[in-house]
Amino acid sequence: MPQGFEPLTSLSMKADTPPHRECYDQEFTLESHPNNDLSVDEERLLRKRETALGYRIMASWGWGADGSGHITARDPENKNCFWLLGYGVPFAKATIDDLVLIDEAGALIEGNRAANPAAFHIHAPIHAARGDVIGAIHTHTPYGTPFSALAEPLPMSSQEAAAFYELQGVYEGEELNVTDLQTGRSIAEALGDGRLVILANHGLLTVGTSVASAVGFYLNAERAAEVAVKTPHGRQISSSAAQEVHASVGNELNGWHIFQWLVRSRLGDPAEVG
Repeated sequence: MPQGFEPLTSLSMKADTPPHRECYDQEFTLESHPNNDLSVDEERLLRKRETALGYRIMASWGWGADGSGHITARDPENKNCFWLLGYGVPFAKATIDDLVLIDEAGALIEGNRAANPAAFHIHAPIHAARGDVIGAIHTHTPYGTPFSALAEPLPMSSQEAAAFYELQGVYEGEELNVTDLQTGRSIAEALGDGRLVILANHGLLTVGTSVASAVGFYLNAERAAEVAVKTPHGRQISSSAAQEVHASVGNELNGWHIFQWLVRSRLGDPAEVG
């Protein structure tokens, strides 16, 4: 298991309360952790809700207003399948009922809409190559896309960047519109065992052991890209310093906490997603 992908401790939930409602109704503290003691059905529902919320979080910044972007969540039972928002649904209106389930060949297993073809071609090989990846997110952002044109890793010039210390790769291909699985496999290879892959001239992609952490760390990547774009000659901290900072900001729990903040500060009632 790569650095930064530690198992998370469990947070108790009432047996008769849906995991989503309990998570966002209870007090959020430094000690809050995700619940890993869920049934398969409860876990599926949680992943779908985090996916729908993730799309709404993207929309809160205007990301994906043109349909460019996707979040996927591996199904906890049919692990070669993943959930994502059906094509044509505005991100700000995403609900669990708008998600579709597709398999590793792109076949529609559940849902009434088509899947974004680029989402399938990019995400399917990542989920196939990385059994530890539950969630993955990619979109085109104001700083991530310009930074990606440099075709280089994020510099260690901010706290947010340290979350990706020794956990990032660069895909240098020129296939800016990904239309085949082989390109997706090359992207998965560039990601390796990491958390972030910069798609040259295209944008950022992050993964996590939960949908929540993948989305949370995407925000970190975007902010780190903003620092790099705005201060291209800014100071970079040493490898030893980056490693030390990473220890306190680069665990999966950190990404999960960022997601909890985003739900509470960027969205209205999270129960709207279903």
